[in-house]
Amino acid sequence: MVTSPQQLSERPVFNLVFLHGWGMNSGVFTKLIASLESQLAGLSLPIAFTFSCIDLPGHGHNNKQRPHAGASASDWQLSSMASAIADQLKANSILIGWSLGGLIAQKLAVDQNTKVKALITIASTPKFQMGSSSQREWPGIKPEVLQTFVEQLSLNHHKTLSRFLAIQMMGVANAKALVKEISAAIEQRPAPDPSALAAGLHILQQADLCEQIANISVPTLRLYGRLDSLVPHSVIHLIQSLQPESESVIFKHASHAPFLTNPDVFAEHLLPFIKQVTSKHPH
Repeated sequence: MVTSPQQLSERPVFNLVFLHGWGMNSGVFTKLIASLESQLAGLSLPIAFTFSCIDLPGHGHNNKQRPHAGASASDWQLSSMASAIADQLKANSILIGWSLGGLIAQKLAVDQNTKVKALITIASTPKFQMGSSSQREWPGIKPEVLQTFVEQLSLNHHKTLSRFLAIQMMGVANAKALVKEISAAIEQRPAPDPSALAAGLHILQQADLCEQIANISVPTLRLYGRLDSLVPHSVIHLIQSLQPESESVIFKHASHAPFLTNPDVFAEHLLPFIKQVTSKHPH
């Protein structure tokens, strides 16, 4: 965990916790965190903030982390991933989860972890794979696409990650530059464990929290990219119907990583929600 304090000790402290997506690491949030730090400081709120990045098990600085002694990374399930993250949370945490990280953040909120005070998901969904869920058809990633990634991963995980990055930026005007930027950021940390990548794909194939997100009691903000092919636009109204008290923001010119397309504008959309959460909840 990397923590950057922006606080005076006598002020109530909220912890902004960033959880990255599959195959990535916390380096992807560098520009977003810098923008948020600057913009929050400019508000002069009577609240202090810390910024914490947690690499998922098997990824980045946690690439050697396992669910229990002697286990392989392939033993990870959504529940054990969430438990590993829960062990690292501080009180008054606002979870900011992107993609797979957003799925794990939703699991923590569903389980009503007492340290979680609010939930922000970025290009995430309670169910990633297309298919039926509780007698409804759920839009998402085609099963054959995920299965292809599973098969390719065993042959060449570096090439598979590069292809996945390219898919995340499809339709974005400066896609090539963004892929280069995100690649440079994640290469600053250790490479992910290939078995952890396989475990993550399995979670994306199998996880289904659709019927559980109604149990999320903390304030929730969901952010989407209109051009996202992994979390299609058609799923947004279904998620909203399952969790009607959540708020949604759609970035028209962004794909699966809207916080990279324009970090400053993206950060601006987080501020009203963060202000609301920190003003209403006890410290």
